[in-house]
Order: sequence, then structure tokens, then C-alpha cells
Amino acid sequence: MSPNVASGLLAFCLLFGAQAQRSDAQQPPQQQQSTQQPQTTPPPKPSQQQPPTTQQPAPSHDRDTGGDALSIEPIYWLNQGQPKLLRGKKDTTNVPGNLDFPGKSKAAIGGVITIPTTHENSLQLSYFQAKGSGDTTASQDVNFFGQGFTQGDLLATQYRVQNFKLSWNYLSYPYPSNGAKFRLKTLWEVQYTSVKSSIDAPLDASASTASGTKSIIYPTLGLGIELHPSRHLRLEAKASGFGFPHKANIWDAEGSAVLRVGKLEVFIGGKGFHFKTSPQADQYLSGTLWGPYAGLRWVFR
Repeated sequence: MSPNVASGLLAFCLLFGAQAQRSDAQQPPQQQQSTQQPQTTPPPKPSQQQPPTTQQPAPSHDRDTGGDALSIEPIYWLNQGQPKLLRGKKDTTNVPGNLDFPGKSKAAIGGVITIPTTHENSLQLSYFQAKGSGDTTASQDVNFFGQGFTQGDLLATQYRVQNFKLSWNYLSYPYPSNGAKFRLKTLWEVQYTSVKSSIDAPLDASASTASGTKSIIYPTLGLGIELHPSRHLRLEAKASGFGFPHKANIWDAEGSAVLRVGKLEVFIGGKGFHFKTSPQADQYLSGTLWGPYAGLRWVFR
């Protein structure tokens, strides 16, 4: 090979290598990065969904009876009992002073106002008044409230019994009632009872009227139950009382069936009431009033 040809080939090779290096340098960076392995992003973890919260229904506080709702009720009581006037320990006359009031009892009237409080409890203010009168003849010399009457005198007698009661009726079981068939209430009460009596001899112009008033004010404790056979019918019973030996005492009890029609409740049942004023006085009165009763209750809803 001649020196000219060899030098030409060498120059060609050098020129070709320089062109190849220039083309590699001008290659875009995306093509250079294409030779690298792509970086894979890990898939997102599935989110854990919380199960939907079920809301518990709020306890029902619906007053589903008129017995503990705002209401007013008149009462008509066919009282069959009569009180007695008795000689007390402070009497110093040494003359008999006992009297069973004669005649027939008159029907007693009364009423109840109910005011609801919290937790299905209620306040009740109740009142009744029972009266009676009759004539009898003194079988011996007697003395009533310091006034003497002789044997054979015609005696005209009268009495009046009044009772005021404030009661907090506390629903003890179950609470909330939520339409329970059976319910138990505890009764926390204050009672005031007043008994006024008068005895006169209308045929004796010289005789004065013997009259006196005795009273009792006591806290009383009791229980009440309700049974609900159906939505429109319930049965109620309650009793309370308080007393001390050789002192005054008092108790009352009643039971009724109540039929509910809209805002009106009709009830019928029986009632008993006992009282004894303090025997430590000169005279005291004692008696048990009892009999059937009925009434209407208007419920404000």
C-alpha cells in the first residue's frame, strides 16, 4: 500500500470516530435515561372502612298515663264511716266524755291536682272533706270539751273531717318505664288532717254548745303500684301512713280501675282513711272512713 493511501485511510477512520462521539454527546437525556430500569411505585394500601355506627334509640320518657301527667280530677266518695269522740288523758272532770256520732254519713267530695316532675315522677295535691250530723239522747251525764249535759238531754251533733295531702310519687321500678306493664312507686308525703265537732242540746236553753277542733300534721310514707293490661286500661293501688304508739296516727289506702278515652280518664274504686288525734289531750277523735268512690280526670297534653 502506498503511503498516500495509508494516510488517507487513517484520516477517514479518525474523522468517523469523531463524528460518532459527537452524535453520542448530542443524544437527548431522555434516551440515555431510557436505558435505566424504571422505578416502580408500590400500589396504595386499601383503606379499611369502619362499619357504620348504629345509633341506639334514646330512652323513651313519654308519660303514657294520666297518673303522672298534668291533670285535674274531682272525686265523689260515698263514705260509710263515722268518727268517735273520746275522753283524753288530760280530762279532769271524771265525767264520761265518749260519743259515737249518730246519723248517716254524707258523701265526701274532693279533688286531686297532679304536676309532673322529672324522670316520670309527679307531685300530687289532694283534698277531701267529709261531713255528718245526727241526733241522739244522753244516756247519762256527760261532758264534752268542758261543757256538761244531763241524762236525757237531746243532743244534736255535727262533725267535719278535712284532709290535705302533698305527695311526691317517685317511679322506683322500672325507669324509664317504656310502656312497662308493672310499675312500682314510692310515696313521700305530708298530710294535714283537721276534725271539727260540735254538740248542742237544742231543747235546753241553759246549755251551751260544746265544740272543739283537733288536728294532725304528719309526714307519711307509702307504696303505689300500677298494672297496665292495655293502652286504655290500668289498675292502681296505693297506701301510706305514719304514727306513734299512744300518740296520733293516720293512714289511707285506695284502689281503682282507670279507663282512658283521649284526654279523659274515668275511674272507679274504693278508698279508706283512718285518723286518731293525740289521746294526750282532754278529748280526742278517732275514726275510719271507707266506701266506694268515682271520679273523672282531665289530662292536659
